[in-house]
Amino acid sequence: MTPTGRAVLVVGVVVFIAGLATGYPALSALGATFVAAVGLAFALVRRPIRISTTRVVDPDRVIAGEGAWSRLTITNTGRRSTSAGTVRERVGDETLTVDLPALEAGGSTTVVRELPTDHRGVFAIGPLTVRRGDPIGLVRRGDDQSDLGQLIVHPRIHLVSPFPAGTARDLDGIPSGEAAEGGITFSGLREYVPGDDLRLIHWRSSARVGELMVRHNIDVYRPGTTVLLDTNDVVHDDESFEDAVRVAASIISAAMLRNFPFTLRTTCGRIIDERSQRVAVLDTFAELTPTHDGRTIGDIASAAARSPTGFSCALVTGRAGVEVLRPLGPLRSRFKQLTIVRLGSAEAEQVHRLVGAELINARTSADFARAWNRHTRS
Repeated sequence: MTPTGRAVLVVGVVVFIAGLATGYPALSALGATFVAAVGLAFALVRRPIRISTTRVVDPDRVIAGEGAWSRLTITNTGRRSTSAGTVRERVGDETLTVDLPALEAGGSTTVVRELPTDHRGVFAIGPLTVRRGDPIGLVRRGDDQSDLGQLIVHPRIHLVSPFPAGTARDLDGIPSGEAAEGGITFSGLREYVPGDDLRLIHWRSSARVGELMVRHNIDVYRPGTTVLLDTNDVVHDDESFEDAVRVAASIISAAMLRNFPFTLRTTCGRIIDERSQRVAVLDTFAELTPTHDGRTIGDIASAAARSPTGFSCALVTGRAGVEVLRPLGPLRSRFKQLTIVRLGSAEAEQVHRLVGAELINARTSADFARAWNRHTRS
């Protein structure tokens, strides 16, 4: 019931009672008319509009700022034609209106509209809410359609020089289950799987066991980049958090582009590495939100210091002070290169050399990219 409908109903009841109390039949009839009008409005909207909807989000994953469209096919499944009007649908936290043309029984139409992709995130599309009401606006009814979709907006990526991956050999060796496959060091034999290099087939062992066996070679070098992302809201505002996500995504993307091993650790508990597909890595960045009372930088720094792999480490944070950065001591001895990136700083594109680390202060992610690329080329 609309505010107008509630007002008409209240006035009708009051006038009807007043007519009975004062003995004025005409007044009672007027009140009854108001109440009957509301009842008639309920009767008119009681029957739902019989339509079905099918939605396609194309593409369902985009980089922030790229185009994405919702193609919504609406079909009249009832026996009567529907009148033209507007319907509403949800896109994330926003409500958008969609023009619905008149449809004959069995007819359908496709509505194409561009979806907002300005902000990184995972956005639910729909449901479509079909609203109908009486001619004078006393009662309205909304029916939700089962046409849910999803749009994942990945953060924008800056082209940055890759962080040094290192070439230091681990003289102690690592368990073969943890080592990356594809090196030149022989570790053992395993069964052949489609796609294996035929030059690695060990024919004598294959003849002995009755199935193809290949050499399992591993890489005993342990290069890699570790990125620690601080998602705590105490060091971020909305802009610096988005910049921090873009910086971390840019560093990881540079590593993936060159097939360098990497590990991402966040204070919200997310951990991904090079075993994840590129789309899964970017989906993780799209899902990140600021956290409150989560893990500290010290927590993930300690975990990174115990990690069996890594050569360079980048800590990406916001307006973190000295007390927040103090627990980074173990990282200086664990990694050959430690880089601290502070976003939202008043300093733009400033690179400072510290004892065992480098500090980059930047206002935005674009400032960081320029400072880092200039620093690595100098």
